[in-house]
Amino acid sequence: MKTSIYNNSGKLVFVLLSISLFLSFIFGIDSIGSGGMIADFYSTWPYVEILSKEFYALGGKYSDITPLGYMVLSWFYYIFQDQTIVRLIYCFLSILLPVLFYCALKNNYEKLDSNFLLLFASLLFLFPSFRSGAVWANNNVLADIFFVSFLIFYIKWLKKKDFEKIRLNLFFQLLFLALTVYTRQYYAIFYLYAMYIYFQKLSFKNFIITSFIVFILAVPGLLMVFSDEILLRTTIFSPKIYNTILISPSIMTLYLLPIFFLLFVQKKYIIDFKNKNFILPFFFISLLILIISYFFDYNISHGGGFFIKISHLFFKNNFLGIITAILGLYILYTIAKENKNDAIIILLLIFAFPARYIPQKYFEPMFFIFFFLMLNSKFPKLFLSNKKNIIYLAIYLLIYLSSGILNDIFKITKTFVI
Repeated sequence: MKTSIYNNSGKLVFVLLSISLFLSFIFGIDSIGSGGMIADFYSTWPYVEILSKEFYALGGKYSDITPLGYMVLSWFYYIFQDQTIVRLIYCFLSILLPVLFYCALKNNYEKLDSNFLLLFASLLFLFPSFRSGAVWANNNVLADIFFVSFLIFYIKWLKKKDFEKIRLNLFFQLLFLALTVYTRQYYAIFYLYAMYIYFQKLSFKNFIITSFIVFILAVPGLLMVFSDEILLRTTIFSPKIYNTILISPSIMTLYLLPIFFLLFVQKKYIIDFKNKNFILPFFFISLLILIISYFFDYNISHGGGFFIKISHLFFKNNFLGIITAILGLYILYTIAKENKNDAIIILLLIFAFPARYIPQKYFEPMFFIFFFLMLNSKFPKLFLSNKKNIIYLAIYLLIYLSSGILNDIFKITKTFVI
């Protein structure tokens, strides 16, 4: 009996959390609490209406994001002519993300129990940005659906190791990654990394063929960017790169903290505080962040992440942002030094977003997916080797989700005066 309950627990949790998502839809809950995704939906809806009458139109004053997500919404709107029905369909389609994440996890962790992996994949329902994105038809969710679809083929391709013969798989990798970028242009950093891996694994001839296919897929995007001044301006990075170096690691720390704290407690992540291998890197990372914090110039009404906003709420300064940036950058360094490929993708991810606008939602749940599916590091496997970790992580995410819902109710961050 107990075995039967356990074997079905993943399905039960998945169904219950799916229902909770639709309850959020019915009550119009903004789980991130900032109102940003609601504002995004209504400010870009005129663009969706334009696209329902034309196959393609420039985003202009309505959007600074690549248009595929809005085009998908416009196709639904063309058929149903009802904004609420479009949102409901999008909410239903969003459930694909945990399903696809589960499929990718099964490919990546073949020895782990399927029920456990489904429970773990269902944790995506607890991420505030995913819930708000699903309820308010935000293109972040669609981008992540395409991103995980790419990873399913990418993981299979790497595991087969017969890199030259699996050409259809490689084509689907390129296609889904292109769809990801056409939904959110900042995911182009994963294209850069994929090309680096293809250069390592493919023969020169097949790499050239692959590069040509990538170029063909990129042509519409290049024409799009250079014909839309707003899209071009937001795609080009801000010169205030120091803001990015502080904000991005601070944001990533939110997801790294529970994982590495549990590994540290379980003695699977060892830190010798007296060893120079810890002291020197930690000193230089701390010095770098402290210097950057002196020049830090960022309007937190434009994002900045959970810890920076909490810091301004309680301390009226960037104290928590600085501490979490140091902590996050050190953990990322620990991961990166294990594997050269991981070092490259982590560096790309740190600098992935323009310094003028870096909200938490850009990393959520993308970074969580990236951590467990793309890294060669031992740490994701170590974390998943203890099934109790899923309970602790679920509690952590529930607290995080509750903070967003409370923010939505009491409009706490609306009190910021910048």
